[in-house]
Amino acid sequence: MFEFLFKSKKKQAQYEELVRDILNDMVLIPSGSFLMGSNDGEDDERPIHNVLLDSFCLNKYEVTQRQWVELMETRPWQGSEYVKEGDNIPVVNVSWYDVKGFIRKLNWVSGRKFRLPTEAEWEYACRAGSTSRFSYGSLKLKLSQYAWYYDNAFKKDEMSAHEVGTLKPNKWGLYDMMGNVYEWCWDWYKRNYYNKSPVQHPKGPKHSAYKVVRGGDWARTDYFLRVSSRRYYDPHYKDVNVGFRLAKDIDDV
Repeated sequence: MFEFLFKSKKKQAQYEELVRDILNDMVLIPSGSFLMGSNDGEDDERPIHNVLLDSFCLNKYEVTQRQWVELMETRPWQGSEYVKEGDNIPVVNVSWYDVKGFIRKLNWVSGRKFRLPTEAEWEYACRAGSTSRFSYGSLKLKLSQYAWYYDNAFKKDEMSAHEVGTLKPNKWGLYDMMGNVYEWCWDWYKRNYYNKSPVQHPKGPKHSAYKVVRGGDWARTDYFLRVSSRRYYDPHYKDVNVGFRLAKDIDDV
């Protein structure tokens, strides 16, 4: 009985530290409007349209292997090729439904309401006030300073996700929004959704066969790291280049 209570208290303390770390790494994203999409990319990035969002919080880092293990006590990436193990490496090989389970448990142990960002929130935060191809500008020349992608990661002994936060953040203090791993968003995906999405707080279509992922990954070229670039996967899909980051409403205190 004593051993059970000791383990329970130890686990509770671990949960509290995990939640504290996640909260400390949250960045307040200001409310505002922005032009979402691009007329220079794929068909599903069109048309450019105005979006209005309330302020929210987004974690400056992608969720890491350490955070996943501390909460879920599993290692879904083990046994996969092209995966490095490390406390600060992004968790990968997790489906959208796996992520939903992580967030459900995190909210249960914390009493908070963590969630995935919507696709609109994700692009707004990635842009950080910019209207350019990448969050810092339109020239590829500086991309390796901000992102792990094909040019600097797709090489011998580097072909995997890298530690979070090792390159430059965008202007709002968010790391690895471009490259490293694709990030699951809340929204279902439809190719023509931008033709009819609402101006205020769009949350995607009611249903489809796929969920949105954003940001590109370590094996993609710069084209897929553009802030407007959209991709989608079956919500059961898992891969070594797909992870996520946490969002939260600001009134969740």
